[in-house]
Order: sequence, then C-alpha cells, then structure tokens
Amino acid sequence: MKAAVTKLLKRTPVAWLQVTNNPVKLMIALAGVSFSNLLMFFQLGLMDSLYNSQRKPIDRLRADLVMVSSGYSNFGALQNFKRSRIYQALGVEGVEGVAPLRIGRGNWITPATHQSFDVYVYGVPLSQPSLNFVELESDPMQLQALGTAFFDRNSKKQYGDVIGALRRDGVYQLEVSGKALRIVNTFTMGATFAAEANLICSDSTFQYLFPRNNANDIQIGLIRLRPGASAAAVQAALQPLMRRDVKVLTRDQLAALEVNYWKRNSSVGFIFSLGVLVGFVVGAIIVYQILYGDVMNSLPQYATLKAMGYTDRFVILVVIQQSAILAFVGFVPGVIVSSGLYWLLAAVTKLSVIMTFERALLVLLLTFVMCVGSGALATRKLVELDPADVF
Repeated sequence: MKAAVTKLLKRTPVAWLQVTNNPVKLMIALAGVSFSNLLMFFQLGLMDSLYNSQRKPIDRLRADLVMVSSGYSNFGALQNFKRSRIYQALGVEGVEGVAPLRIGRGNWITPATHQSFDVYVYGVPLSQPSLNFVELESDPMQLQALGTAFFDRNSKKQYGDVIGALRRDGVYQLEVSGKALRIVNTFTMGATFAAEANLICSDSTFQYLFPRNNANDIQIGLIRLRPGASAAAVQAALQPLMRRDVKVLTRDQLAALEVNYWKRNSSVGFIFSLGVLVGFVVGAIIVYQILYGDVMNSLPQYATLKAMGYTDRFVILVVIQQSAILAFVGFVPGVIVSSGLYWLLAAVTKLSVIMTFERALLVLLLTFVMCVGSGALATRKLVELDPADVF
C-alpha cells in the first residue's frame, strides 16, 4: 500500500496541469459547473421547502396521536367526525388527555382594499390549547372575548398591514365570513398549499364565524400520552375502539400522508425535477465544450504520449481526471453561493429553505456524473487518434 501511494505521488499530475494551464478557461469551466450547481440547488431546495411547509400545521399540534376522519386526504379537505370519539380515548391505558381542534375555511375581507381572500381558521379550547405557539400558551385568555383572533404574521401582504395596525392601535378590525373580527395578537406558521393565511381563535369564536357548523363536529382530535407510554401500543389499542369513520395516526404518519398527497396530486415535483434536469444538461454542455476544445487543442501532445507507448486508457483517464477535478472544485463555490441564496429565499418567502447534507451530497453526485460523463464523451477523438496522422 505504501509503495502504491509513493508511486502515485511521484507521477506527474498531467490532468491537474492541463486544467490549470489556461486560467481563463479554468474560470469559465468552474463558473459553468457552479452555475449548474446553483440551478440544481435552487430547484431541489425550493421543492423540498414547499413540501415541508405542508408539515407546519401538523408539527404545531400538541399531541402524540391524532384522530382524523377515515376519508382524510389532506389538510385542505378535512372531513368531520363526532367530538365524542376523542373521549373514547380516555379509557385507554397510557392516555393522559384529549382535545378537539376545529378547522374551517373563512372569507377574509381586507379593509383597505375590500378584496376577498381565503383564510384558514383554527378553533381551540382555551382551557387546553391544542396548538403549540408561544403566544397562545403564554396568554390564551386574550382570545376569551367573542370575535377575537390571532393572525399569522407570515401571511401574504394582500391580507393588509395587520402588524402595523397592531403596533399602532393594538387591534386590527375586519370581517371574516361576514362577521366582525378583531385581531389582537400574532403568531408564526406560514402559508401552505391549502392556506395562504391562518387565524387562531377560541371554540366559541369559531362557532360564531361558522354558525352552520354542528358544535358536536370536529375535524381533528388530539391525544396526549402519559410520560413513558408507547405511542404505537396506545394506537394499536385505540384503533379497534373506533368505528370505520375515524382513524388514529401518529403525527409523523399524518405528516407523511400530507406530503405524499401533494407529491401525487400537484405538479410541483415535475416542475422542479425538470428544473434540476435543465441545470444538469446546462452543466454537461459547458463541461463537454471545455474538455472537447482542450482535447482538440492538445491532440499533438496526446499523440506524442501514444507514440511513446502510453495506452488509450491512460490518455482517456487524463481527460476523466480533468472532468473530476472540475466537478469537485466547481462544487465548492456552487454550494457556498447556493447557501446564501437559501438564506435570501427564506427571508423573502418565509419558507424553510435550508441547506442539508443529503441535498449537498446528491448535487455533488449529480455534478460528478455530469462532468465525468461529459469528459467521457470528449475522449472519443482520442480513441481514434493515430500518431501517424498528426505527425
């Protein structure tokens, strides 16, 4: 092993010398690889952030197990079931408490523009808030008065200057579903495919906004377990007690259902995957053009090597090594710039766009395949090269 390493170190780094021989050409090649990385990172990051944003409401549920209608498909099309179902869970060993969660789609009228927009309304019992938000847990009695609500400050600007009004007047008044409503505080969650804005209110205010809803109907039931209780064991014991109209899931199972629904039923995955393919092809073309031009300009040198007895394998490996160097060196600025872009996107769009090790590894692998594949295509001329034709 030591002898092999020593022999390798003594070799002339032909590939590296070829790559660095022309600094301008090297910078162009690295810029092309980095731009390709940027395209792929952007598409993958935005796609994952959009899918992960669908987990936001589920991650905020104060529950270990969740009860939903057996026909559940996604958070945007919740079905009703009877509130009495959640109290059946209290008879199962390991259950500490239960709470209902009501969710409805209201009609928000922006006072300044009189434009109408959809808003998702979460109705929670104030005695045991079923959503995990600091503002709600610290002082739920802010919602005790009928017709008061908290507003999601990560909602889009079309819903009005709610935060500015709260700072100025301490309250923001508007109409939701034809009823007068006062915003008294804010919380942070963010938009999803199902909702561009969110409100939290008490059970009584929810019924006030949606008087046609049956007070005995709920959309989600939340189950909290005692410390040390097994979620899987309680789930297995509880599900047989439910009729076919209700199913019991862990939060992770519910989140997986939500994300998988949007992967199957939206065009997001196809659009962004196509963007990744475009980035891959752009990078491949740039690298191929650089390496092919380098091969054509260096044909006399490669012919000399073959005349000296070097095999086709050797000269082909030189070009492959060049492409691998471009892949790894070009990846570094690509991942750095992409991390900055993620930070900017997160600040502007309020989406959770973060660089992950798995995504960086995937893009590095795609970059390596892209560059090495282009390098392999650029070597076709070397296989056909005959020193006698050159000299």
